[in-house]
Amino acid sequence: MRQSSWVDFKKVMLINSEIEIKDCITLLGMKVEKIKESSSKTPDFLVKCEKYKYLVELKEKFTNKEFLKIREQMLLDGDIFEENYPAGRKKIISGVIRAACKQFTSSEITADFNIVWLHAKGHNPDFQIYDFESTLYGYEVIVEWGKQNGFSGFCYHFGHSDFYNHRNVLDGAVVSTTNEMKFCINACSPKYHLLKESGFRKAFEDGVLDPIDLEEEGQALIVNSDVNRNDENAVMEYVIKKYKLQKAMKMPMQQISATVALPNKYKI
Repeated sequence: MRQSSWVDFKKVMLINSEIEIKDCITLLGMKVEKIKESSSKTPDFLVKCEKYKYLVELKEKFTNKEFLKIREQMLLDGDIFEENYPAGRKKIISGVIRAACKQFTSSEITADFNIVWLHAKGHNPDFQIYDFESTLYGYEVIVEWGKQNGFSGFCYHFGHSDFYNHRNVLDGAVVSTTNEMKFCINACSPKYHLLKESGFRKAFEDGVLDPIDLEEEGQALIVNSDVNRNDENAVMEYVIKKYKLQKAMKMPMQQISATVALPNKYKI
């Protein structure tokens, strides 16, 4: 299932502060200034590139400290720490995105586009990235069993999505780990076509996730309908009819990992 490439910035920086985010944006070839804090919460950065201005708000997601203490103790005791969670849209991430959108709408600084930067700083950042994107796009994995070489991949906006819910405020998002970053375009935004041709999008080169491009390549499905997202059967019926799928079904994804601590003599 191809989604997009990544921009590799492991050699450039390890994101742990707003200063480093600012440096990263500069290295992408854009002008950036830190917005001064005020009595009300404001976005973090004003970015300028070519003829457009962008408000960027950084949101970092950590693992719960109490959870990490339990995990560490089990590893020190020589146990295997296993994790098995359902992957997908998370209310807590949606709340973070909603808070960023409130900062955009209350900002006295005007810009052409609003971008939220979601940085995964938990112990399983790849899992966090999946949940970031699923919350933004409301995507689910669809598999077509009814024919040889049938479709298998993501269906965007299958469920509730923050990009749709905040389409008149939020134009895109950067999702990142300490090694990689990707620019996700909000195809529901009325500014989609302008953002797609903007300098901000071009700065990420191939590290861009655009569902419309993926759909045109036959790599993704999109539910661009007002079908009730609370009625999964109705959504599935819409997808099957739109793409003429045979025996298609949604495949729930799980995040599974197992960790063990090795003695120092075995560490590289």
